[in-house]
Amino acid sequence: MKKEIDFLIVGQGISGSCFAWRVFKEKKTFMIIDSKNPNSSSKAALGIFNPITGRNYIKSWKYNTLYHELMNFYTFIENKLNEKIIFSKKIYRPFKNIADNNSWNSKLSSDKIYPFIDTIHDKGILTKKSGYVDVKKFLSLSKKYFKSLDRYKNDFLNTENLKFEKGYFLYNNKKFKRVIMCRGVEENDHNIFKNINLKALSGNSIKIQAKKNMKSILNNVLNVLPIHKNIFHVGSTYYNDQIDRGPIELEKKTKKKFYQKFKLVKTYFGIRPASPDRRPIIGEHKKNKGLYIFNGMGSKAVSLAPYCSKVLYEYIIEKKNIEVDLNIERFEP
Repeated sequence: MKKEIDFLIVGQGISGSCFAWRVFKEKKTFMIIDSKNPNSSSKAALGIFNPITGRNYIKSWKYNTLYHELMNFYTFIENKLNEKIIFSKKIYRPFKNIADNNSWNSKLSSDKIYPFIDTIHDKGILTKKSGYVDVKKFLSLSKKYFKSLDRYKNDFLNTENLKFEKGYFLYNNKKFKRVIMCRGVEENDHNIFKNINLKALSGNSIKIQAKKNMKSILNNVLNVLPIHKNIFHVGSTYYNDQIDRGPIELEKKTKKKFYQKFKLVKTYFGIRPASPDRRPIIGEHKKNKGLYIFNGMGSKAVSLAPYCSKVLYEYIIEKKNIEVDLNIERFEP
């Protein structure tokens, strides 16, 4: 049997890919196995990173730290692949009414919000330090690159075939020092991490063609992301189940909030993994040492996963603590 491998990474969505790039950057050995789940969250993801969130327009959790990390992280990957995957774009939010206008103006004095304001006028507000990651390009190029290094395999992990012997995990006649589970909502089916209770949030997005000149991302009930001339990615709907309801609701909202005349180019559907408290879940299994989880990124995986991959890596290799908001221990009895 060959020399043991540092990491077995199970799942090649945004989370699995980011952790793979993290250990690649740190010159560790790894193997990714991925079952190509047709409904993974990345299938419908717009990939937007946004400093302001929610109906009350608050600063996104740890955004200064997340933004610094994601810009450096994806730029490193771009340089390695010689491809553009991250794009800076401002986000335009039209005011809903006078009260909405007044609410935003009252927030301008806040040290938390002000650094992200680019322009404000009578009709809306433009925020900065935002943009998007081309998720499909990121994942496909990552897969291609890791496959060229013989570090990727299309396979479904049957947990019963994962054996732990003499300090190593054995899988397909290979030794692994550690296993990182990045399987999204599929993790619920395996009952290994029993107390995390991931919620499945389904959603649709659509690609449309419209004769509309727009440079910024529009945030107005839905998100409209300009990706090419007259081509936009629009999303997303949210449901507390795993049912694909199709694009009808999204088409209606697009006509109402964006543009009446458009051509539907493509539809997407995905299921996001969300924790009960809407924070990521990372850490080590309570009993099976060397077995880790990297999950619960929800709709903000492109901004959360680079930072969380750093936190988990440093916990494993450098023995640093995982902060309470991220640590799986918060769900353990």
